[in-house]
Amino acid sequence: MEYSYLLDRADECEDPYMRLVYATSWAISVYYAYQRTWKPFNPILGETYEMVNHGGITFISEQVCHHPPMSAGHAENEHFTYGVTSKLKTKFLGNSLDIYPVGRTRVTLKRDGVVLDLVPPPTKVNNLIFGRTWVDSPGEMVMSNLTTGDKVVLYFQPCGWFGAGRYEVDGYVYNAAEEPKILMTGKWNESMSYQPCDMEGEPLPGTELKEVCFINLFIILNFPLVIEFEYLLHFGHPVMKNEEYQSSMARSHCKARI
Repeated sequence: MEYSYLLDRADECEDPYMRLVYATSWAISVYYAYQRTWKPFNPILGETYEMVNHGGITFISEQVCHHPPMSAGHAENEHFTYGVTSKLKTKFLGNSLDIYPVGRTRVTLKRDGVVLDLVPPPTKVNNLIFGRTWVDSPGEMVMSNLTTGDKVVLYFQPCGWFGAGRYEVDGYVYNAAEEPKILMTGKWNESMSYQPCDMEGEPLPGTELKEVCFINLFIILNFPLVIEFEYLLHFGHPVMKNEEYQSSMARSHCKARI
Protein backbone atom coordinates (compact mmCIF):
# COMPACT_ATOMS: atom_id res chain seq x y z
CA MET A 1 0.00 0.00 0.00
CA GLU A 2 3.02 2.33 -0.03
CA TYR A 3 2.26 3.44 -3.58
CA SER A 4 -1.54 3.28 -3.42
CA TYR A 5 -1.79 6.87 -4.69
CA LEU A 6 -1.30 5.31 -8.14
CA LEU A 7 -4.61 3.48 -7.71
CA ASP A 8 -6.18 6.78 -6.65
CA ARG A 9 -4.97 8.29 -9.92
CA ALA A 10 -6.30 5.31 -11.87
CA ASP A 11 -9.74 5.82 -10.33
CA GLU A 12 -9.71 9.56 -11.16
CA CYS A 13 -8.48 9.02 -14.72
CA GLU A 14 -10.92 9.41 -17.64
CA ASP A 15 -8.72 7.64 -20.20
CA PRO A 16 -9.25 3.84 -19.93
CA TYR A 17 -5.73 3.11 -21.18
CA MET A 18 -4.02 5.55 -18.80
CA ARG A 19 -6.09 3.99 -16.03
CA LEU A 20 -4.28 0.73 -16.76
CA VAL A 21 -0.90 2.50 -16.88
CA TYR A 22 -1.36 3.79 -13.33
CA ALA A 23 -2.81 0.53 -11.99
CA THR A 24 -0.02 -1.55 -13.51
CA SER A 25 2.64 0.83 -12.19
CA TRP A 26 1.16 0.28 -8.73
CA ALA A 27 1.41 -3.49 -9.19
CA ILE A 28 5.04 -3.21 -10.32
CA SER A 29 6.01 -0.98 -7.36
CA VAL A 30 5.58 -3.97 -5.03
CA TYR A 31 8.67 -5.58 -6.56
CA TYR A 32 10.94 -2.87 -5.17
CA ALA A 33 10.77 -4.69 -1.81
CA TYR A 34 12.18 -7.83 -3.49
CA GLN A 35 15.64 -6.31 -3.21
CA ARG A 36 15.40 -7.05 0.51
CA THR A 37 16.48 -10.69 0.78
CA TRP A 38 16.20 -11.10 4.55
CA LYS A 39 13.89 -13.79 5.88
CA PRO A 40 10.32 -12.45 5.63
CA PHE A 41 7.85 -12.35 8.50
CA ASN A 42 6.10 -15.74 8.66
CA PRO A 43 2.63 -15.49 10.25
CA ILE A 44 1.10 -18.46 12.04
CA LEU A 45 -2.35 -19.86 11.28
CA GLY A 46 -5.10 -17.42 12.27
CA GLU A 47 -2.72 -14.53 12.83
CA THR A 48 -3.94 -11.16 11.53
CA TYR A 49 -2.63 -7.74 10.60
CA GLU A 50 -4.75 -4.61 10.63
CA MET A 51 -3.97 -1.06 9.53
CA VAL A 52 -6.73 1.51 10.06
CA ASN A 53 -6.93 4.85 8.23
CA HIS A 54 -3.25 4.99 7.33
CA GLY A 55 -3.23 7.75 4.72
CA GLY A 56 -6.95 7.12 4.25
CA ILE A 57 -6.51 3.35 3.75
CA THR A 58 -7.87 0.53 5.87
CA PHE A 59 -6.18 -2.85 5.44
CA ILE A 60 -6.71 -6.22 7.09
CA SER A 61 -5.21 -9.64 6.38
CA GLU A 62 -5.23 -13.09 7.93
CA GLN A 63 -3.18 -16.25 7.57
CA VAL A 64 -5.90 -18.69 6.53
CA CYS A 65 -3.83 -21.81 5.81
CA HIS A 66 -0.58 -23.07 7.29
CA HIS A 67 0.47 -25.74 4.79
CA PRO A 68 0.63 -24.65 2.08
CA PRO A 69 0.92 -21.10 3.46
CA MET A 70 -1.97 -18.95 2.28
CA SER A 71 -3.11 -15.46 3.29
CA ALA A 72 -6.15 -13.37 2.45
CA GLY A 73 -6.21 -9.57 2.54
CA HIS A 74 -8.56 -6.67 1.91
CA ALA A 75 -7.81 -2.95 1.59
CA GLU A 76 -10.06 -0.01 0.89
CA ASN A 77 -10.19 3.76 0.66
CA GLU A 78 -12.47 6.26 -1.07
CA HIS A 79 -11.11 5.36 -4.52
CA PHE A 80 -10.64 1.59 -4.61
CA THR A 81 -11.10 -1.79 -2.97
CA TYR A 82 -8.32 -4.36 -3.13
CA GLY A 83 -8.68 -8.08 -2.45
CA VAL A 84 -5.88 -10.64 -2.54
CA THR A 85 -5.47 -14.33 -1.86
CA SER A 86 -1.77 -15.06 -1.53
CA LYS A 87 -0.99 -18.64 -2.53
CA LEU A 88 2.24 -19.99 -3.98
CA LYS A 89 3.68 -23.06 -5.62
CA THR A 90 7.42 -23.58 -5.21
CA LYS A 91 10.10 -25.68 -6.85
CA PHE A 92 13.44 -26.15 -5.08
CA LEU A 93 16.39 -26.42 -7.47
CA GLY A 94 19.33 -26.97 -5.13
CA ASN A 95 20.76 -23.47 -4.77
CA SER A 96 17.67 -21.62 -6.01
CA LEU A 97 13.91 -21.57 -5.55
CA ASP A 98 11.26 -20.97 -8.22
CA ILE A 99 8.05 -19.37 -6.91
CA TYR A 100 4.82 -19.44 -8.91
CA PRO A 101 1.93 -17.24 -7.69
CA VAL A 102 -1.40 -19.03 -8.06
CA GLY A 103 -3.56 -16.80 -5.86
CA ARG A 104 -5.96 -14.08 -7.01
CA THR A 105 -5.56 -10.31 -6.96
CA ARG A 106 -8.47 -8.01 -7.80
CA VAL A 107 -8.83 -4.24 -7.67
CA THR A 108 -12.16 -2.44 -8.05
CA LEU A 109 -12.07 1.25 -8.93
CA LYS A 110 -15.07 2.79 -7.22
CA ARG A 111 -15.97 5.70 -9.49
CA ASP A 112 -16.90 3.58 -12.51
CA GLY A 113 -16.97 0.13 -10.90
CA VAL A 114 -14.09 -1.08 -13.09
CA VAL A 115 -12.67 -4.46 -11.98
CA LEU A 116 -8.99 -5.20 -12.62
CA ASP A 117 -7.44 -8.67 -12.37
CA LEU A 118 -3.69 -9.14 -11.88
CA VAL A 119 -1.58 -12.16 -12.85
CA PRO A 120 2.00 -11.54 -11.62
CA PRO A 121 5.16 -13.12 -13.07
CA PRO A 122 7.00 -16.00 -11.37
CA THR A 123 9.89 -15.21 -9.05
CA LYS A 124 13.28 -16.88 -8.72
CA VAL A 125 15.36 -16.68 -5.53
CA ASN A 126 19.02 -17.30 -6.36
CA ASN A 127 21.96 -18.41 -4.19
CA LEU A 128 19.93 -19.77 -1.30
CA ILE A 129 22.86 -21.79 0.06
CA PHE A 130 26.02 -20.47 -1.58
CA GLY A 131 26.74 -16.88 -2.54
CA ARG A 132 24.81 -13.68 -2.01
CA THR A 133 21.04 -14.19 -2.20
CA TRP A 134 19.25 -12.14 -4.84
CA VAL A 135 15.79 -12.17 -6.40
CA ASP A 136 14.64 -11.96 -10.03
CA SER A 137 11.16 -12.10 -11.59
CA PRO A 138 11.53 -13.04 -15.26
CA GLY A 139 8.29 -13.52 -17.16
CA GLU A 140 4.97 -11.88 -17.96
CA MET A 141 2.73 -9.73 -15.82
CA VAL A 142 -0.83 -9.36 -17.11
CA MET A 143 -3.41 -6.93 -15.76
CA SER A 144 -6.84 -7.30 -17.33
CA ASN A 145 -9.79 -4.93 -17.18
CA LEU A 146 -12.61 -7.43 -16.69
CA THR A 147 -15.18 -4.70 -17.36
CA THR A 148 -13.97 -3.52 -20.79
CA GLY A 149 -11.62 -6.27 -22.01
CA ASP A 150 -8.58 -3.97 -22.18
CA LYS A 151 -5.34 -5.33 -20.74
CA VAL A 152 -1.65 -4.71 -20.09
CA VAL A 153 1.02 -7.29 -20.88
CA LEU A 154 4.48 -6.53 -19.50
CA TYR A 155 7.60 -8.64 -19.79
CA PHE A 156 10.10 -8.66 -16.93
CA GLN A 157 13.53 -9.17 -18.48
CA PRO A 158 15.65 -11.96 -16.93
CA CYS A 159 18.95 -10.94 -15.40
CA GLY A 160 21.85 -11.74 -17.69
CA TRP A 161 25.59 -12.02 -17.17
CA PHE A 162 27.05 -9.30 -14.90
CA GLY A 163 23.54 -8.02 -14.17
CA ALA A 164 22.65 -7.13 -17.76
CA GLY A 165 18.95 -6.45 -18.20
CA ARG A 166 18.11 -6.79 -14.52
CA TYR A 167 15.07 -4.78 -13.35
CA GLU A 168 13.99 -3.93 -16.91
CA VAL A 169 10.29 -4.13 -17.82
CA ASP A 170 8.71 -3.59 -21.25
CA GLY A 171 5.25 -4.05 -22.74
CA TYR A 172 2.02 -2.53 -24.02
CA VAL A 173 -1.48 -1.52 -23.04
CA TYR A 174 -3.93 -3.23 -25.42
CA ASN A 175 -7.57 -2.48 -26.16
CA ALA A 176 -10.26 -5.18 -26.23
CA ALA A 177 -9.33 -5.97 -29.85
CA GLU A 178 -5.72 -6.57 -28.70
CA GLU A 179 -4.40 -3.54 -30.55
CA PRO A 180 -1.48 -1.76 -28.80
CA LYS A 181 -2.37 1.70 -27.52
CA ILE A 182 0.37 2.69 -25.08
CA LEU A 183 3.97 1.56 -24.82
CA MET A 184 5.32 1.03 -21.29
CA THR A 185 8.96 0.70 -20.28
CA GLY A 186 11.09 1.16 -17.18
CA LYS A 187 12.66 -0.61 -14.23
CA TRP A 188 10.74 -2.30 -11.43
CA ASN A 189 13.09 -0.88 -8.81
CA GLU A 190 12.81 2.75 -10.01
CA SER A 191 9.87 3.89 -12.11
CA MET A 192 7.82 3.21 -15.23
CA SER A 193 7.35 5.41 -18.29
CA TYR A 194 4.68 5.44 -20.97
CA GLN A 195 4.10 6.80 -24.49
CA PRO A 196 1.17 6.50 -26.95
CA CYS A 197 1.96 4.15 -29.83
CA ASP A 198 0.61 3.13 -33.24
CA MET A 199 -0.78 -0.23 -34.37
CA GLU A 200 2.77 -1.52 -34.85
CA GLY A 201 3.76 -0.62 -31.31
CA GLU A 202 5.96 2.29 -32.41
CA PRO A 203 5.78 5.64 -30.54
CA LEU A 204 3.42 8.16 -32.16
CA PRO A 205 5.12 11.19 -33.76
CA GLY A 206 4.92 14.30 -31.62
CA THR A 207 4.60 12.37 -28.35
CA GLU A 208 7.22 11.87 -25.67
CA LEU A 209 8.02 9.32 -23.01
CA LYS A 210 6.52 10.36 -19.62
CA GLU A 211 7.45 8.96 -16.25
CA VAL A 212 5.26 7.46 -13.53
CA CYS A 213 7.28 7.87 -10.35
CA PHE A 214 7.12 5.58 -7.34
CA ILE A 215 6.75 8.05 -4.44
CA ASN A 216 7.02 6.35 -1.06
CA LEU A 217 3.88 6.89 1.03
CA PHE A 218 5.99 7.18 4.18
CA ILE A 219 7.77 10.20 2.67
CA ILE A 220 4.42 11.81 1.76
CA LEU A 221 3.21 11.33 5.34
CA ASN A 222 6.50 12.68 6.74
CA PHE A 223 7.62 9.52 8.54
CA PRO A 224 11.28 9.87 9.61
CA LEU A 225 13.74 7.90 7.51
CA VAL A 226 16.28 6.23 9.82
CA ILE A 227 19.00 3.92 8.50
CA GLU A 228 18.62 1.37 11.30
CA PHE A 229 15.00 0.83 10.24
CA GLU A 230 15.79 0.46 6.53
CA TYR A 231 14.09 -2.94 6.34
CA LEU A 232 11.51 -2.43 9.09
CA LEU A 233 8.56 -0.13 9.62
CA HIS A 234 10.08 2.67 11.70
CA PHE A 235 6.73 3.71 13.12
CA GLY A 236 6.13 0.15 14.34
CA HIS A 237 8.71 0.37 17.13
CA PRO A 238 7.34 3.39 19.04
CA VAL A 239 3.79 2.16 18.42
CA MET A 240 4.53 -1.18 20.07
CA LYS A 241 5.86 0.63 23.14
CA ASN A 242 2.53 2.42 23.53
CA GLU A 243 0.54 0.58 26.22
CA GLU A 244 -2.78 2.12 25.11
CA TYR A 245 -2.29 0.80 21.59
CA GLN A 246 -1.37 -2.66 22.86
CA SER A 247 -4.51 -2.85 24.99
CA SER A 248 -6.78 -2.06 22.02
CA MET A 249 -5.04 -4.45 19.62
CA ALA A 250 -6.73 -7.69 18.58
CA ARG A 251 -5.26 -10.72 20.31
CA SER A 252 -4.61 -12.30 16.91
CA HIS A 253 -2.65 -9.27 15.65
CA CYS A 254 0.88 -10.19 14.53
CA LYS A 255 2.36 -7.13 16.25
CA ALA A 256 1.61 -8.81 19.57
CA ARG A 257 4.68 -11.01 19.09
CA ILE A 258 7.11 -8.50 17.55
